[in-house]
Amino acid sequence: MSIHPTAPFDSRFRIPDSRFRNKESGIRNAAGFTLLEVLLSLALVGLVLSGVFGVADGAMQLGKSMGQARVAETRISNFVMQWRDYFENVPPGITLAAGAEKAARGSSGNLFITGSQMPFVWSRQLKMADAVEFGLVRAPGPQKSLNLVVRHLKRPLKARREDEFDTLAELPILENLKQMQWQFYSPEDKKWFTDWDPKKRPTPPLFIKLRFAFLNDTREHEYTFWVANDLRRQIAAAPAQPATPAR
Repeated sequence: MSIHPTAPFDSRFRIPDSRFRNKESGIRNAAGFTLLEVLLSLALVGLVLSGVFGVADGAMQLGKSMGQARVAETRISNFVMQWRDYFENVPPGITLAAGAEKAARGSSGNLFITGSQMPFVWSRQLKMADAVEFGLVRAPGPQKSLNLVVRHLKRPLKARREDEFDTLAELPILENLKQMQWQFYSPEDKKWFTDWDPKKRPTPPLFIKLRFAFLNDTREHEYTFWVANDLRRQIAAAPAQPATPAR
């Protein structure tokens, strides 16, 4: 048996290392990621995360704005319901005055009522008030908004004037208003007035129209309230019922 000597190693048949570039194909077979690929991956992940956080932040802002809108709508509904219930149950003989003082910009002045039950009361002391006033005051701050407040008034024991009252309490009802005007309908004149002087028109109006808008809302709210004082004539003309004799 003859043994052939080992053939010398030919460098032309060397197996290329995958860590280096193949000179014939010009392709790099890298065993790991390069720095550029890592940076591109991080940028892609950041882009995806920013989109996710943007959607989440938008959903949170939308939920917050919807919650604020629901609170505002609830407050307006409660205010309108309180006003409607108040004016539809005022007794005959009330005295109503509006626009007697200098009105704030965007308003029709204050509304002053005596001889009726007290609205927006939260204590027994306020139920014993002699008058109620709805006033518009300038809110503090650079926005120059208006606040509608209700004041419960009490006549002092030693009042020197007929219009002298002490303020028992003041409560804001509607805030951040851009404007608020009320109008009053006279059945005798068959027209609307922006103010009401009880000396010229001692009978209260038949309807009160309220129009207001908020500073950060493009909508305008308008409501009309019936004043039940028009039943005074019917009550006065009704025959008196004879007293039932006691047994």
